[in-house]
Amino acid sequence: MPINFEKRSTNKGVEKRIHPCEIYDTLDRHANKGPLRVPVQSTVLSNWFEQYRDKKDVILKLPTGEGKTLIGLLILQSKINQGKGSCLYICPNKYLADQVRVQADEFGIHHCEISEVGLPEDFINGEKILITHAQTVFNGRSTNFGIGKESIEVENILLDDAHSCIETIKSASTFRIPRTSDCYRELLQLFGDALKSQGAGTYADICNESKSAILAVPYWEWESKQDEVVQILSKYNKKMDKSVWFVWDLLKDSLKHCMAVFSGSGVEVSPRLLPMEMFGTFAKASHRVFMSATISNDSFFIRDLGLAKAVIEKPLTFDKKWSGEKMLLIPSLIDGSLTREALVNWIGKWRNTNFGVVAITPSNWHKKIWEGLGAKAVDTKNLLEEVEKLKLGQFPTPIVMAAKYDGVDLPDNMCRILVIDSLPITETITEKYIEFCVPDSTFTQIKTAQTIEQGLGRAVRGEKDYCAVLLLGNDLVKQIRYKGSRPYLSLQTQKQIDIGLELAKYAREDKDDSQSYIDMLSSVISQGLGRDESWKRFYTDSMEAIDINDTRSTSTSDEMLIQERKAECYHSVGKHRDAADAIQSLLDNHSECLSREERGWYMQEMSRYIYAHNRVEGMAMQVNAHNTNKRLFLPPEGYQFTKIALKAHERIINIKRVIGEYESFEDLLVYMDDVFSRLAFGVKSERFESAIDDLGKLLGFNTERPDSNWKSGPDNLWAIKDGKYLFIECKSEVLLTRAEILKEETGQFNNNIAWFKRFYPGATADFSIIIPTKKVKPNTGFNEPVVALRERGLKRLVFNARAFVLSFKNCDLRSLSDDFIHQSIHQHQLGADELVENYFESTILVN
Repeated sequence: MPINFEKRSTNKGVEKRIHPCEIYDTLDRHANKGPLRVPVQSTVLSNWFEQYRDKKDVILKLPTGEGKTLIGLLILQSKINQGKGSCLYICPNKYLADQVRVQADEFGIHHCEISEVGLPEDFINGEKILITHAQTVFNGRSTNFGIGKESIEVENILLDDAHSCIETIKSASTFRIPRTSDCYRELLQLFGDALKSQGAGTYADICNESKSAILAVPYWEWESKQDEVVQILSKYNKKMDKSVWFVWDLLKDSLKHCMAVFSGSGVEVSPRLLPMEMFGTFAKASHRVFMSATISNDSFFIRDLGLAKAVIEKPLTFDKKWSGEKMLLIPSLIDGSLTREALVNWIGKWRNTNFGVVAITPSNWHKKIWEGLGAKAVDTKNLLEEVEKLKLGQFPTPIVMAAKYDGVDLPDNMCRILVIDSLPITETITEKYIEFCVPDSTFTQIKTAQTIEQGLGRAVRGEKDYCAVLLLGNDLVKQIRYKGSRPYLSLQTQKQIDIGLELAKYAREDKDDSQSYIDMLSSVISQGLGRDESWKRFYTDSMEAIDINDTRSTSTSDEMLIQERKAECYHSVGKHRDAADAIQSLLDNHSECLSREERGWYMQEMSRYIYAHNRVEGMAMQVNAHNTNKRLFLPPEGYQFTKIALKAHERIINIKRVIGEYESFEDLLVYMDDVFSRLAFGVKSERFESAIDDLGKLLGFNTERPDSNWKSGPDNLWAIKDGKYLFIECKSEVLLTRAEILKEETGQFNNNIAWFKRFYPGATADFSIIIPTKKVKPNTGFNEPVVALRERGLKRLVFNARAFVLSFKNCDLRSLSDDFIHQSIHQHQLGADELVENYFESTILVN
């Protein structure tokens, strides 16, 4: 019989501790787990207990490596000890859920997980924390938690890395139907004419399976064909087509409030408001904690989850200036020779280092370049295995992972050099479409900043941790230097970027003449990783200069999102006029901070709301929206086509205006190098065509993108002199090995020639196509003489355009003389009458 310690205790019948700090003291934790971190963890837990524990929603924000996981577990354990019901800890993915379980075991916190028989009794009875991942909860076919009226009740829920969980919810609430599905073919047939009216060339590309070709269904067409859409999706739900079946029950009664976007690879049908009420487990919880890193802007909690502004404004946090050491290095700013390609080729070949070297790329295309150099590619299949090797100190080659900006912790020696290779890119078809319509919008900037911030946080996971971070790619460098996006980063990251800009300057100044720039970069990295005392003092002094009160107010974006969500909520219950009024209020109150493209986007939203109430009035508003932003839906009638032209002497004025927008030559070069980097075969069509437009503007021409703006005509059109145009059709995604121009390409081109002659009667044009070959397939041909810009000519054009930019290096950009610009144009063979002669070749019909 065991000893009865209860009757011998001096404190008989002591109640369970409910303060999380006191709970921690009672835990049977591992010997290497010391007391709570003072003051961060103890202060945050005390503040939660005293001020936040009875609130429905709490945002918990702390820097990476400050022990948020333990704080979250203790908060839920406190709820259990208080007898406040069941507690659910949700991670973005299975890998992180496993990590949290390991930490719970190390700290002696009792937990459970879902088994084959379902939810454990200890969880249901509020006795143990259930640790799981987001897909088990936010799932249209969730067998454990249910949806809608069948949802089980959970009193307390914590979302770990809440921004990533939001992306999981979005994915679970979107029909992603691949081209291989018969459902895709039926929907494409249903909306084929509507899509063609929004871009005949792009629609042809979609039919030819181009992944980068994207078109959205106009809202008036989506509304008019609701019965057919419902029937098609219902049929494939019954057939248990996975792309439909898992989402059907979430959206089947609200399809009219969705948007559909097609590409050559699939179609996405996504809700304009996430169906959070269908996830009753989450929606009805009494206490919800949203954990995130110290990202500057939490506006998406308002738009996507419907949190109140007060929750965003008063997060549970700890005012700490910085934690850990990141040596941010921007090689291309040290010297132009340190390009992305040069650095990838250098680092990718490293072998058997004494520490982990990890590269994060935006896509599998980028990842394959690293793989080709011998780096080890990591994906969901081998993630655990490769991370375990890093833990064991095995570093035979660099590690490379695509789009893995969150969810992987690489502390200490697991990663001493982190490479962020190029700018993160949007992954979903819908996001790509919105980004096309409203490039560089406020919310695109916020999301991009969040992704960069998450990526930077992978390597430094504690106060004493350190790492060298290399930022590669003209697009990424342009983004971090862009003043409009910097405020959306945390103050800590903003300061680290400032230090990186200073390091680039100091490296140029202190470089030995006998030293190569790659050797200079290597020596700077060695200073950081070798724990050079002067570097550590410099870093500490710089970071201590952060003013934690110097935060950019996010009230503008918060207010905009409140109005945006309010409008959509009104619209969803039939209050269409109120919805339009809410957007009008947004436009009235925030017009100064909106770009022309954003204003047009919101006008289109108004027209969608008004159209549901009054079709004539709604379509009139759509005409105005399209006139404001030509990338939006082209109304079926009522729009006024406008031509571009270039008057005499206007070219020099245009060049001055473009160059004068930049405060320094370095800013101009960073921006233009991003443009030049996109002018290469293999680049996605949208990015390439945008770069061609930017190049034309740099050269002083008046430009437009007819296929994008008017849904017909060539990809690009430059007005190069009075009455003279350069007509450009782009085929950037054609393989360099392609031998001939195809019949469908000449047919499309001839249609675009007819468009030009219709809308520009009497004008002359050089008709050109950017494609690797100049040979035209037999039994086809062009209706006019056509020239081709091939790889060699494109490279020469880019080289000379960059040399043109470099000619302004020692000039005052705001007081350039007309003569100097004129001389530089002709010195670099960029005159209007020289372009075709110097860079293009005549096409040849193959017999």
